[in-house]
Amino acid sequence: MSEKSKKIGILWGGGLGDLLVIRPLLLALQADPSIESYLMTTAVHLTGLFNELCSPTEVVLLPRRPGKLRPYLKKWRGFFDVIYIGPHPTVKTRILGHLLAPGKLWSRKHNDRPAYMLEQVLADITDLGLPAETTHQDFATFLPWKAEKNLNPFNNDKPFLVLHPGAKQGWTTTLWPIEQWQALIAKLLQETEYSLCLVGVASEQDRYETITGSLPEQHAGRVKLCLSWPLQDTAALISSSAGVICHNSGIMHLSTFFQKKTICITGASAGYWQPPYPWVANVTSGACTLACNCYRCPVPFSRARCIHKLDMQMVWLNIMRLLGGNGNNET
Repeated sequence: MSEKSKKIGILWGGGLGDLLVIRPLLLALQADPSIESYLMTTAVHLTGLFNELCSPTEVVLLPRRPGKLRPYLKKWRGFFDVIYIGPHPTVKTRILGHLLAPGKLWSRKHNDRPAYMLEQVLADITDLGLPAETTHQDFATFLPWKAEKNLNPFNNDKPFLVLHPGAKQGWTTTLWPIEQWQALIAKLLQETEYSLCLVGVASEQDRYETITGSLPEQHAGRVKLCLSWPLQDTAALISSSAGVICHNSGIMHLSTFFQKKTICITGASAGYWQPPYPWVANVTSGACTLACNCYRCPVPFSRARCIHKLDMQMVWLNIMRLLGGNGNNET
């Protein structure tokens, strides 16, 4: 980082996954007292996370509608020495970056590193000349709190899994159908010794109750809904678990940081959102290789076959390979 680069803006998303992968860069910037860092985002659905994952970096909430951007452009235009937009900015993000007229607009792809966004951010930290120690074993140290393995909602010492059958509102290309989740959960309860914690937000309660509503009574005590928990408690739950089964979501990235064995049910998520680590199984249907990263399927009449054509048996085989049936990886 040159001596003149003192004000750094980051144009970025505000979801849990977005904030987790950008957090190492925020920490690296915060470590240099001569740098003022700002996270600029149009995402307002999870603003409660900003204090936990961004502080003391200043967060600037930008309007989604271009017509309302003028006063923000007037205030921030020419203010930044560098604006960081990451290796895969959207067209809108790149245009906004140019309109803010920074000294430098930073967007690089590091072909010598895995495409996964976290790895690309870590490489950018090095190229920006910021201090950082970034090995795989350090991921959990990027989190703002230490999650101990001491949270078991079942009040016993038996292994349990964390499941996240939900997705960010509006996403249909990463949401595995309810009937597939029902079949998977029934099979887990019948053929393994795991108990199951379903995490998510309160707005997903109807979906979760539909998924679990048809379970046999004898298994009811092995399933708990853990909705709208504080992030730190959810992190402790994941840290205490034997593993995680989820969509490509913020929960998946959080599990990745803890190096938990993770089965990621992947639909349209781009490759740069898929962790390449041995403790993560990115399970795809193979029915569509577009990896469009779109909320809704852009292919006419396809009906998001990338996620809807993913067979439960394929997910099950990956669970058995990575997790086993009794918490000890014995299949």
